[in-house]
Amino acid sequence: MHRSQRGHWTVDGLICKDLIKLSTRGRLMIEYLGVPYAEPPVGDLRFRSPQPLKHTWNDTYGAYSNGNMCIQLGRDGKIHGSEDCLFLNIFVPMISGKPEKNSSILPVVVFVHGGSFMTGTGDSHKFPPKYLMDQNIILVTLNYRLNILGFLSTASKASPGNYGLKDIRMALQWIQENIASFNGDPNSVTLWGHSAGAVLVHELALSEKTEGLFHRFLRCLPREEEEEDEIMVTEGNLMVNSTTVKPEETIEKEEDYVKEENYDEEQEEEIMQCLRKVESNKFVEVIKYYKTSLGRACCPFGPTIEAEAEDAIITMHPLVSIKSRTFRDIPFIMGAVSDEGLLNTIDILLNVSAQIEMVDNFETQMPYLLEYYQLISNWSGFTKAIEDFYFGGNVTLSTLRENITKVTGDSRFNWGTYQTLKYHSEVMNSNIYFYFFSYEGTFSVTFKTGSPVHYGVAHVDDLNYLIPLLNEEHKGMMLHNTENDVTVINIMTEMWASFATKGVPEAWRVMSWPEYKETGEFLRFGDGKNPDINVGSGFFSDRMDFWNDITENLTDSVNFDLIIEPIIKEEEPNTGSRKTELRSGKGGKKGDET
Repeated sequence: MHRSQRGHWTVDGLICKDLIKLSTRGRLMIEYLGVPYAEPPVGDLRFRSPQPLKHTWNDTYGAYSNGNMCIQLGRDGKIHGSEDCLFLNIFVPMISGKPEKNSSILPVVVFVHGGSFMTGTGDSHKFPPKYLMDQNIILVTLNYRLNILGFLSTASKASPGNYGLKDIRMALQWIQENIASFNGDPNSVTLWGHSAGAVLVHELALSEKTEGLFHRFLRCLPREEEEEDEIMVTEGNLMVNSTTVKPEETIEKEEDYVKEENYDEEQEEEIMQCLRKVESNKFVEVIKYYKTSLGRACCPFGPTIEAEAEDAIITMHPLVSIKSRTFRDIPFIMGAVSDEGLLNTIDILLNVSAQIEMVDNFETQMPYLLEYYQLISNWSGFTKAIEDFYFGGNVTLSTLRENITKVTGDSRFNWGTYQTLKYHSEVMNSNIYFYFFSYEGTFSVTFKTGSPVHYGVAHVDDLNYLIPLLNEEHKGMMLHNTENDVTVINIMTEMWASFATKGVPEAWRVMSWPEYKETGEFLRFGDGKNPDINVGSGFFSDRMDFWNDITENLTDSVNFDLIIEPIIKEEEPNTGSRKTELRSGKGGKKGDET
């Protein structure tokens, strides 16, 4: 692979036979790995926006192996990766012998990994493309800066933050300039993220600063990071956040966790110059101290609001952007799984001592598990409402095991999902497609416990039917996809490719996917072991009503209606044909019908 004097990349034949791989169905594909898309963000470029590549290759660039992952703290407690990590991978299906001789240009899908803004990589071993390469699309995966190095902010121009987010925008600019050389269509780019990556994708879609860089997006596996009060900004202050707490500490002590030190502009610049000289490992080691009583705190560093500037991306709260219609009105797919909360509760479900601790200290433990401990205005009222609604007014070991995943999933995932769908539906012209994934296939993220036992359909499980990450991670268990798994894989990859091609997710011999904002209907993938596809409606409507009430009355949520008048009034509920409605009352079961 060459880079010309004009700064654009070209492809001259096949670089190495080892780069030719096979898709799941035996289709030839070619991998271009470890392609740099920006200058290394090291030295004086640390805590700055990414800079375009300056180096020009006059010979062949060997895109043979994955680039460095961005420096991070692994599950093993060790530090992995490097600051020099701004690389991407390109996967091209070979339709007519060689990718540059394909009969037509192909739509491009750009994948942004998750990991709580703290961990992750676009590595081809972690995210193998062999399912999607059965479709006529080009897949790009990428790395972006993480944790402190990716998101530290002084809430001022000394360090406005969002560096990881700006890395993704830089990668999209690189794709616009170069993807045609790989037979990709720069005018048909779909941005796709999962978990924290889904939040970053959505933030980019809310910003007019990404106009022309992508044309639709897939926001899968959303997390709680986009809830109303997760983004805070202070003018002229350096925020020092220490969330190490003990379960017996109450909300009154919360004021001790966040300390503000006032600095002037010159002092802030001096601080940042000092931080640019610190060994990178020191920043990652600090992550170990961001804990609650229940373990590592989720997402201590992430997207933030910036002051207006040429390279700023987030300059207003996401909800303000939506209600004021300053977002990019483009089609998107959004999804959730049936047991999102398992990501956070599996360790409790496998530990009787932890369950006893939760029952005995319900009022002090539950807000930390639900990530609401900084938002609650009425601590006892909040936990009592949770106890009454989800646990029938009596928290025992039995009711805890039965309902803890449900309440955690609603708090940390489903409520934010519902809000996003609701607010976008009120003001968007483009189509919104929502899916609910409840198929329990061979693999699950809960296998991280070391045993191939299913506890439900967990956060990340649906991603495995688009990219076989769990197959790769647990291949030592000698498990293989079943016929039902293959059916779901074929349907989902075909639908994702269809959406990337024409903005409408379709698959052969599968019912039409209803457009959400017009009907409130969605596509349900599977039901337990059954892989059937059905249309559903009413996304946990009674549980979402509960969270609407509890956040209005018992938390310090900002009332954005006082900031911006609602632009579109809610329409009357759609009365359509008989559909499956996902409902679950006070510990009730789902599957009730309208």
